Amino acid sequence: MSHSGARQWRVDCECVPEVAEQRDSQKWQRMHSQVSKRNATYFISEDRLAEDISESELRERLERIDGALVACNVCGSLKRVDT
Repeated sequence: MSHSGARQWRVDCECVPEVAEQRDSQKWQRMHSQVSKRNATYFISEDRLAEDISESELRERLERIDGALVACNVCGSLKRVDT
């Protein structure tokens, strides 16, 4: 198994209530991996994202975004965070 080497962020996520219930935890944040142009291929090839998005679409989104783009390590949702 490969890894992205991405910076990790603790971010609120929509999957929290379901995951917290399964893990008997009430923490409202999950670890997220920062997506970059450098590791975009990894996230697509390893099917780490919940969205059906191509690598070129992901790279375009990265160019337009103000801040950083992170992917939830549990559910794969993408979100923007301030840097």
